[in-house]
Amino acid sequence: MATDRRTRLWCVIAALVPDLDGLGIIFGPQVYQRYHHVLTHNVFFGLVVTVVSARWIGRRPAALVLVFASFLSHVVGDYFGSGEGWSLWPFWPLSSFEVLNPHAWAFVSWQNNVIGFTSVAVTLIIAVRWGRTPLEFFSPGLDRSVVDALRLRVRAIPCATCESRATARCHACGRAVCRQHVATPTYRHLVCAGCPAA
Repeated sequence: MATDRRTRLWCVIAALVPDLDGLGIIFGPQVYQRYHHVLTHNVFFGLVVTVVSARWIGRRPAALVLVFASFLSHVVGDYFGSGEGWSLWPFWPLSSFEVLNPHAWAFVSWQNNVIGFTSVAVTLIIAVRWGRTPLEFFSPGLDRSVVDALRLRVRAIPCATCESRATARCHACGRAVCRQHVATPTYRHLVCAGCPAA
């Protein structure tokens, strides 16, 4: 399913927002231990986040399912990999039903390292194949420069001016150029030397 930038942003927000209840650490370790994995790690909070996201992404069922699934991915990740002895209360505040994974692995573990490295690898694959990175939420120009650099590294395209290996693509005319033939110093808006479109 193709997604737009707003939907992707809300998926990221939904996957990160459950850890808001970790801010209890400000009030001391006892508050943290009592409320982390409780206040914002339940399906009702996930539904609230999903309903709020509809204001920006619209009432498209497929997009809203993706947002809610992103929220659940965080909860599932905590169930398996946030450490031994961390319970979850998935139906709080309506139910005190508690879930504890007796086979949960430590937070600092090879399993979480594998998940982390795999996430980075998938991010790079998405950048090369579909042309976007998480930078799209902060700086579209920088995102474009990173995507172009990764694609040029994979595809080994020569510079349009000197036949050296290209490392960037001009944002104005689209020509692939090496470092020597980039006229602008910023990667937010790359322009090649002697750009015909600039």
